[in-house]
Amino acid sequence: MHTDTPAHPFPAEPGAPRRATRGGQAEATRELLLRTAERLFAERGLAQVSNRQIVEAAGQANNSALTYHVGTRADLIRALTRSHAEPIARRTRQMVERARGSTDPRDHVAGLVLPYTEHLAGMGNPSWCARFTAQISTDPAFSGDVRSDPLLAPYFEEGLDAVSAFLPGLPPPEAALRDQTMRLAVIHTCAEQERTAARTGVPADWDLVGEALTDAVTGLLLAPRPQRP
Repeated sequence: MHTDTPAHPFPAEPGAPRRATRGGQAEATRELLLRTAERLFAERGLAQVSNRQIVEAAGQANNSALTYHVGTRADLIRALTRSHAEPIARRTRQMVERARGSTDPRDHVAGLVLPYTEHLAGMGNPSWCARFTAQISTDPAFSGDVRSDPLLAPYFEEGLDAVSAFLPGLPPPEAALRDQTMRLAVIHTCAEQERTAARTGVPADWDLVGEALTDAVTGLLLAPRPQRP
């Protein structure tokens, strides 16, 4: 019986495997630089970390590696933000769409909170996403990116509108303050949980954190407004 393997009808172009390998190496280097930067930013703060420190911590000999593989410092921070925003936005969309029409306000709040804590739960321990997010949320140059990410903002706003419908008549300035307080509570509570987990080696119970935050945020957003003179 003839058992020879026939030649592939479309043989690879000479040099293609090498180019593919180089492309894979470049992507691996880029990912290493991103994750190293995230760790350093989370642990030290944005202003305390230089591009050179990131390159050295990633074990790269070329000081221009970060610029070559990622771009500017703003490109770096936005690439990190986007790497987390994409999966969080997908889950937020699922939960917000599922909650449409629900008469329980907690269902709508869950769609705003749980996608984030579920994402953190999938990152293992130690992780740096929550602390990095807390850092950029207070940075004037990048805090707007957290609030208005185009992947996340439409579904987040839909969820907030659904919650607001349960408390009609709340003046817009007060509604905005409650929204701001909710974001800060979620971001900084999760950052503190992540910091504690990294320090102790005991993973955070993100299911518990998510449910507790959902309860707290529901109360925060729907707290009755007393009559004022």
